[in-house]
Amino acid sequence: MGESWETLGAEWQALASLWLRTDAALVRSGRTDLTFKEIHNLSIPDKWKQWMFSKAMHTDATRPSEAFGKVITNYLNSLPPSTHQIGGTVMDQAWSRPGRTGVIGLLLCLYWQAVYSGAGKDWHANMKHVERIFNAILAIPDL
Repeated sequence: MGESWETLGAEWQALASLWLRTDAALVRSGRTDLTFKEIHNLSIPDKWKQWMFSKAMHTDATRPSEAFGKVITNYLNSLPPSTHQIGGTVMDQAWSRPGRTGVIGLLLCLYWQAVYSGAGKDWHANMKHVERIFNAILAIPDL
C-alpha cells in the first residue's frame, strides 16, 4: 500500500476503507463523472478542482502548497451541517458520486493536508468530518 498508508495510521486506514464502501454504494446512484463545465462551476478548493481537471485530461496534477491545509479545513467547515447528518443533504453536493470526480476528492484533500500541511489537530477534525459525510451517504436507503 505504500509508506503513506502506514505512516498516516489506523484512523486514516479506517477512513480509506469507509471510502471504498461509500464509493461502491454511490455507484448505485447512477451518477457519473462530472463534465468539464460542471467541474468548472464547482465551489470547491481550486487545487481539488485542478486535480479533477487533470484526471479528466489524463495528466498529472500539481501538488498543493503548505497553505492547502487551511483551505480544506475552511471548505469543510463551510459545508452546511446537514451535509454530514444522517438523512441530511449530502447528495446535494456535486461531489457525492463515485469515480474520479466524486468523494475520492475528500480523501485526496485529507491526504494532501497530512503530507503537505502537517497532520495536526485540524487534520484529525477534518477526518472526523469526512467520516460523518461518508456515513451519511452510506445511510441513504436507496443506495
